[in-house]
Amino acid sequence: MSKLKKSALTISFLLAFLGGVVLAEFWQVPLEFIAATIFGGISISILARKFPRILLAGLLLAGVSFGMLRFQFSIHTPTLATLDFYNDLEVQVELRGIIAEEPDRRTDHSKYTLEISERDGEKVEGRVLIKTSLLPEYFYGDELLLRGELQTPFETEEFSYRDYLDRFGIRSVMYYSQIEKISEGNKSFLFAKLFAFKKRFEEKINLIFPEPHASFEAGLLIGSRRGIPEKVLADFNATGLTHIIAISGYNIALVIALITALFGSFVPRRFQFPLATVFVATFTLLVGANPAVVRAAVMGLLAFFALTHGRQYHAGLAIVFTAAVMIFANPKILLHDVSFQLSFAAVAGLLFVSPLLEKYFEKIPNKFAIRESLLLTLSAQITAVPLIVFYFDRLSLVSPLANILVAPAIPLAMLLGFIAVICGAIYLPAGILVGFLAYGLLSYILWIAEWGAKLPGASVEVGFFGIAFVVVYYLGLVGFLVWRKFKTDEPVQKKINPGG
Repeated sequence: MSKLKKSALTISFLLAFLGGVVLAEFWQVPLEFIAATIFGGISISILARKFPRILLAGLLLAGVSFGMLRFQFSIHTPTLATLDFYNDLEVQVELRGIIAEEPDRRTDHSKYTLEISERDGEKVEGRVLIKTSLLPEYFYGDELLLRGELQTPFETEEFSYRDYLDRFGIRSVMYYSQIEKISEGNKSFLFAKLFAFKKRFEEKINLIFPEPHASFEAGLLIGSRRGIPEKVLADFNATGLTHIIAISGYNIALVIALITALFGSFVPRRFQFPLATVFVATFTLLVGANPAVVRAAVMGLLAFFALTHGRQYHAGLAIVFTAAVMIFANPKILLHDVSFQLSFAAVAGLLFVSPLLEKYFEKIPNKFAIRESLLLTLSAQITAVPLIVFYFDRLSLVSPLANILVAPAIPLAMLLGFIAVICGAIYLPAGILVGFLAYGLLSYILWIAEWGAKLPGASVEVGFFGIAFVVVYYLGLVGFLVWRKFKTDEPVQKKINPGG
């Protein structure tokens, strides 16, 4: 069997595995049945390896069953030794734990994720998310003593906060509890320094830029939404620009586009990927290196490698394989992690859609990453729009126009903002001087968002677009891409085999 066919079989198996994870969310069957189907699928694949269709059927059966099995093993059952067993008892409990993640500070409250070691003096395991006032501040690695009521995260018909937190291993919440700090420095030294650096970085942004520009620049560079006014967020939602302040595959793509534009003309092609890897790794560490950002970085680099080395198909296999590995590690992210889904969709757009659009952008000047950022933005939008519509029940009719208008400015605003902070760390007036350039770009983007949001019918509710809309859209898009591939390959085949 040819190498291409082996790749196709591998992709089919991996996609079947993903399908099995989805299926297990809604249909749980006995483990004995799953084990039997895995054994049957593998047996069919081995015995019928010379019969491609039967071999494919066996691999699909094994892949789906394996996905269901993995999901079954990820299901959590509360016990006396787990924290969530004591949810909703309506009694005060005393918890002892350590802040295990970067604090999430908003405009009017803070959230902390704690790994709990004791409940009322007895050993337990589990994570709790606490919501409290902004002051006093606590930090990663602080050991705290909490007193309050444990609750199960809420669920509604539109949204399950329980499923959202479960992907992080958090199954309990506690609101405005009594807090006593016991000790500090109890976690990873590296991450403690990383989060502290990120905090100082954001403070420097606040010294250089006024609001709302400071909060917006912090959102662009490090994914922070602290301090962004509600009106600005509403304008971004109405114009389909929210993705630029949520670190995902899109932001990684912008970093890569900026690197390509700045260094592509004088850096040899073989060095561009290592250079991009260094910059993306630095950016990933800067924004906190949380799992969502790491996933976006890995997928973005895979897409960049494919685009620079002309290995589109094999990169498609690599991306599906990477997604399967991530989902194997945490099956909950497939259906309950919107950032993972958007990153995967954005990278697919970069990889498979951007080559089709590239010829339409040839006349656009490429200085300062204008062409790349515009091309990458539209490519990512084409593959991400169905998910945005599905999850937020709104369709921005001005989103294509707004994204086109802001696309050239975003990478420049990121670059100049970063340079301003670095200069400001050395000599604050120099940082402010460079910041004036970034300020103009930030003002332009904010104005586009405000202007677009005021247009009649800028954003419409589309709650009637359910999962069927998403499925039909992606089936149509995949069908079109497959048709284009065969249409493009056809002349090549005729040229190679002129008599055939």
